[in-house]
Amino acid sequence: MSMPNAQSQPLTVDPESIVPLPDKFDMETPATDVPPNIARFQGAWIGTWHDDRHILVVERVSADGHASVVFAQSDSSFYGMNREWWRDEAQVVDGVLTMTGFRIFRYAFDGPDRLYLTATLKSGGVSSGVLVRTDAARLAAGDRPVEWPWPGERVWIPHLTLRTPDGTRPIMLEGTFYPPAGPGLAPLAIFTHGSDVGRSQLRSWSFSTEAHWLRDNGFAVLALMRRGRGRSEGINGEEDFGRAHDGSLIDVSAGIAQAVDDLDSAIAYGRTLPGIRPGPVLLAGQSRGGFLGVHYAGLRPGEVMGVVNFSGGWYPYGPVTTPYYANAGHGAADKVPQLWLYADNDHLYSEALIREYDQAFTAAGGRAHFELLHGVPGDGHLLRLYPERWRAIADEFFSLIRQHP
Repeated sequence: MSMPNAQSQPLTVDPESIVPLPDKFDMETPATDVPPNIARFQGAWIGTWHDDRHILVVERVSADGHASVVFAQSDSSFYGMNREWWRDEAQVVDGVLTMTGFRIFRYAFDGPDRLYLTATLKSGGVSSGVLVRTDAARLAAGDRPVEWPWPGERVWIPHLTLRTPDGTRPIMLEGTFYPPAGPGLAPLAIFTHGSDVGRSQLRSWSFSTEAHWLRDNGFAVLALMRRGRGRSEGINGEEDFGRAHDGSLIDVSAGIAQAVDDLDSAIAYGRTLPGIRPGPVLLAGQSRGGFLGVHYAGLRPGEVMGVVNFSGGWYPYGPVTTPYYANAGHGAADKVPQLWLYADNDHLYSEALIREYDQAFTAAGGRAHFELLHGVPGDGHLLRLYPERWRAIADEFFSLIRQHP
C-alpha cells in the first residue's frame, strides 16, 4: 500500500503535552487601590497540577479580593482527565487565591514568582503542584515551554552498579530534590513509587504533597524514580518473576534485588546533596515503594532511621511475598521505628493479606505501628492521597522518631 502523503503529515504529538487556551486574554492592570498581596496574583502562571501540565491566568483582581481567572489543564491518562480550559471566579483571602467548585484549588506564594497549588476533591483527596510566572501574550499565541516547571529540583542519580551499554558511564536515575525548609542540616527522607503498567511507567512522580509534609517535619526529601520509570535510564525488570512450568508464581527475588540496588544508589547520592545531615535516612513510599522501605530496613537496619509504609506490597500473592515480611521483621527487629498505613478497602491487597504481612513481620521480631484505616474513599490503595485520614497519626510517629536513640 502506497502512502504518498505520509512524509507531509506532522509527527505524532504526545496528547498530554497539549494545554488549550483561549486565543486572547482580557488582562487588566490592578487598580491603585488593590492591596499588593492581592495584586501580585494578576498575570499568567504555568506549571503542574498532580504532575500534569497546568496553566492559570489571573486576568483581573479587585480590592475586595475578587479575581477573574482562566483555568487550563492537559490530558491525563493516569487520572482519566481530558484537556480543557474554562473561565472561573476566585477569591484572594489572607494571601491565598481560592477557586471552588467540584474541587477546591488553593494557590499560595512559594517565592516571589512561584505559586504552590493544593487541590482538594470533595472526597477529601489531595494533590498539589507548582506554577511560575510567565508571559500571557506568548501563551495566547501558542507558546509552550519545552520543560515545564516542576515542584522540586530535578536531579540525576548515578547508579552504583549499572552502566550504559557502551560502558562509558553509569545509568542515571531521575530524582526530585526538596532541600530543608529551614536553616541548618536536615536528615534525608527518600520517597519512592509503586508499580504501574504500560504507558504509565513513563510518568514521573514528584510526590510534592508528601515532600512538603516531610519537610514540615524537618526532613530534606529526595523522590526517586527507579530504573526504567519516568525519565530514569535502564530497563524496569521488577516484573522478572520466576514461574513454574504451569505459570504459577514462585519467585520475585530478581525484581526486588534490582529495586534494592536502585535505592542504594539514591541513598548514596542523597547524602552528597546540600543541607543533608550525615547519618541514617528515613524511607517512605507507596505500594512497592512502601514494601521496599520495610525490606531495606531489614537488610540494612543501621542505614535507616525509620520507615513510613503506605499500602506496601510487592505482589498480592502471600505464598511468595509473605516470607519477605518475616525476613524484614527478623532483620529490623525493634531497631528501626516503622509506621504502616493501610486501608481495609485496598483493591490490590485484601485485608486478610495485609494482616498476614503484619503478623509475619511481628512474629519474626519486627516492631511497627500498624494502622488499618476504614472508610477511605474509592480504592483504599491510594490512601496516601487522603492526608486527613493519616497525617495526625504520622506526625505523632515522627515525634517518636525524634526520641528514638
